[in-house]
Amino acid sequence: MNELYERKILNKVRKWLNKPEIIVLLGARQVGKTSILKLLMDDMKDKQFIYFDLENTYNLELFSNTEFFLNYLRGKDLLKSKKLYIFIDDFQYMQDTTKFLKLMYDGYPNLKFIVTGSSSLEIKRNFSESLTGRKIILKIHSLDFEEFLLFKESDLLSIKQKINIRKIAEDFSIAEELSIFTKKINVFLNEFIVYGGYPKPVLTPDIDDKILRLKEIHNSYIKKDIKDIGKIDNILEFNKLVSVLALNNGNQFNVKNITEEFGIKRRHIEKYIDLLKETFVINILKPYFRNKKKEIIKMPKIYFSDSGLRNLNISDFRNLESRNDKGTLTETFFYNEILKNKGELEKIRYWRTKTDSEVDFIIIKENSIMSYEIKFKNQIKIKDFSSSRKFCNKYSINKAFIITKEYLEHKKVDNIDYYFIPLWMI
Repeated sequence: MNELYERKILNKVRKWLNKPEIIVLLGARQVGKTSILKLLMDDMKDKQFIYFDLENTYNLELFSNTEFFLNYLRGKDLLKSKKLYIFIDDFQYMQDTTKFLKLMYDGYPNLKFIVTGSSSLEIKRNFSESLTGRKIILKIHSLDFEEFLLFKESDLLSIKQKINIRKIAEDFSIAEELSIFTKKINVFLNEFIVYGGYPKPVLTPDIDDKILRLKEIHNSYIKKDIKDIGKIDNILEFNKLVSVLALNNGNQFNVKNITEEFGIKRRHIEKYIDLLKETFVINILKPYFRNKKKEIIKMPKIYFSDSGLRNLNISDFRNLESRNDKGTLTETFFYNEILKNKGELEKIRYWRTKTDSEVDFIIIKENSIMSYEIKFKNQIKIKDFSSSRKFCNKYSINKAFIITKEYLEHKKVDNIDYYFIPLWMI
């Protein structure tokens, strides 16, 4: 449990270490931010650095006043260092963060700050426009599937890394030889989809202990992010909404219906949704549209950012194969994998008409539009992806993907190239 594993985000962070900007690492509690700091510090054997955990009240006191902190560095003969890397964990506990970091950035260019936080609400509250141009914000997610395989020390990781959905589109033949591995890798995929990608539960082999760790993450989140940061007093009402969202994961979200059915005031729902989003518990998927008269333009879908926490909220950790909600769980997996690995300019949407034709995901990058439907089964008929055909024909798209359980194939339908790809290959 003490071993630290390399994370993909580290390459992005390292690129900014020798640049002047303050590095802000944002992510949910227990997502691995502290481990990332430790890995960065492991890189610095020949550099000067210092680490502060602001959950420690003594450390927090040092940051209550800029002069306290500067005197502390002077006392350790660090302030005159040519370059000093300062790692601050849980910066959200600081008072007047903007003033402190602005003074440090402007007055002491030899000090390089790398800070972590668990809520982007704190960024909005504590980081004023005066820090514009002085900071770079990087988001830390729970593990993606490749990182999960790394943490599991699976020899299948090297196979997974050889292929991805975009390479298949360029040369479909390279995927065919990998189809024999699908059944084996799906065992790992099922575990990942059911229990999620939080590092500690992933590294916990016993199922009961794994669930206990998920409960601890949830309870810590309620206490520290919801009560302390979000200032939510009615925890029962908040938990009721979370349960409603968990049961309707992947569905369109209608505030009016929830208000009428569960008696939660609209302003409370909007506040809770914003808090859940800003503390990285949920993601909001907006609709894609061009024709306002015929296509859905307003109602978003809500997906949990980690399926383990979602399943904890509905008390259901059954195997994926025996579940009625495996469709939305596999959609959640796909959406989160794309979110964690997408380029800065890529956008993700869903498409639905007012006559209920629907494509699960539309990925937009520059001038290209790609359609993805999730069909977690092996027997797929043309009628099963009729919505994708409508979308592609409507917008003159000549290539689309159908994400399957094990089925691997390339077919041409309506002059559109359809690639049927097992879910694990994305």
